[in-house]
Amino acid sequence: MHPTRMRHITDEALLDTLGTGGVAEARAWRWRRPVPAALGAEGADALLGVEVDFLDRGHGRSLLYGFHYLRWMSPLITAYAETGDPRYAAEWDRLFRQWYDDRDRVKGDWPGLDVIWYSLGVRARAMYVTEALAVFAGEPALSDGCWLRMMKTVVGGARWTAEEHDAFRHGNWQFVAACELLHTARVFADLPEAGWWAEVAMARILEHLDRDVRADGGHHERSPSYHLMCLDNLERAVAVEPSLAAHPRRRAMYHWLSVLTTSGGWVPHLQDSGLIWPEGVEPVEGSHNLEASGYATFRHGDFHTVVNYGPYVGHELEPHSHHAALDFVLTGWGVPLAWEGGGPPSYDDPGYYDWYQATRAHNTLLVPGEDYTEDRRAACDRFSVSARADVFAGHHHGYGARHDREIVFVKGDAPYWVVTDRIDADGFGAGAVWQIHGLSPWTERDGGFAGTRGPGILVVPLEPPDEVLYGTGPARIPDPATRTAEYGEIHSLGLRRADGRFTVGIFPYRDEPPSVPDDWTVHADRR
Repeated sequence: MHPTRMRHITDEALLDTLGTGGVAEARAWRWRRPVPAALGAEGADALLGVEVDFLDRGHGRSLLYGFHYLRWMSPLITAYAETGDPRYAAEWDRLFRQWYDDRDRVKGDWPGLDVIWYSLGVRARAMYVTEALAVFAGEPALSDGCWLRMMKTVVGGARWTAEEHDAFRHGNWQFVAACELLHTARVFADLPEAGWWAEVAMARILEHLDRDVRADGGHHERSPSYHLMCLDNLERAVAVEPSLAAHPRRRAMYHWLSVLTTSGGWVPHLQDSGLIWPEGVEPVEGSHNLEASGYATFRHGDFHTVVNYGPYVGHELEPHSHHAALDFVLTGWGVPLAWEGGGPPSYDDPGYYDWYQATRAHNTLLVPGEDYTEDRRAACDRFSVSARADVFAGHHHGYGARHDREIVFVKGDAPYWVVTDRIDADGFGAGAVWQIHGLSPWTERDGGFAGTRGPGILVVPLEPPDEVLYGTGPARIPDPATRTAEYGEIHSLGLRRADGRFTVGIFPYRDEPPSVPDDWTVHADRR
């Protein structure tokens, strides 16, 4: 971190970089318009006069970093752009000057990670501050002192990013930082260092498209919301560098989303993902195996299945992968039928490790008392598609014994799933637990277990379990009508068997549990 080129640029040095003799000349906006990034104007009035302590560590270990992205201030930009009301510019002036003057004293709790000078924070502030510079350029209510601080933030951040990311490394941090660096370089194209910034940014972006985006279009971390974050930032780069639009991996990233998108228009919250509603993405027809990412999908009518057989992927700070493999989510009629915990509200959530990331929040086998290894070596052994049924078979080594699972999706007018699991449970004192999670409490019915309200699923084990376990936990629940996903409660059903062998039929229903076909067991794996 250079003390004068990045952290504390003098007024004279900044004006020299801009090639102007004074602030008034520099403030006149002469550059291309930045791609908008600010939030909508809703909430701007609530910021007028708000008292903020930028040093408050009470936001949480991780949320403190996000607070200093300054995204929460961005409604002031939009409100001013829409109304021309100088109060919004004056409020931005007050808050930004306070932030700039306090930033060197901000302390975080992540060892070795500066709250201000790290990739996601520098990238985010470049987005919002550049837009604010363009929008407030001629507004007297924004002081020259604030304008200088804003421009120093952008220029210093670009210099830091170009030096910090002089070589490729996996992950969303560098990918999105490089995209924003290119955006900054193209907006302020006449600055002496803009060519260098663009050269570094283009090199990293192309490397990420070739090495960080998998052959099937999925981002390296296998998390849909982080995938979308990378894609959205790539589009900011495309807007200022149209040559990137033709890159085949960009098109593949959209296809990846279309394979995972349900009939309700949303993508399941796989791994650490939130639940996303990608704009302009329509579900692709048919069933697909995203081999490079480790997701197998079935699609027939309104029904959609995603099976996770991919690797555990690390990250610069913490992994976004969960401790589960061969787990699945089922959707029908645009809503979840078999659901999982997904990503947390924040990484400071007390349930992050023992619920959201844990095996027990996923629709897979749980071996009580056994540690789940990150090197699970999950694999797809068979993926087939036919007019009558689609089949996935795979295995993993997350436990001391190999777990094999086969999922048959039987098509037709009344589709259903047959799931067969095998794990050698002789060395496990409590056997294994077959887990599934629904949106309503479970009740025994017709030799199985059904949710108390529809849409839901009837779960029918071929052999009775030694024990039935129930539980609850939080998860985002998508609402297609409002395109939102607030946290609600999901209900766990666990079927324990000492021998670790399970054959289970899953029968979806809209209103009332259906009659179970007499021949459903012909689809079971009899090995």
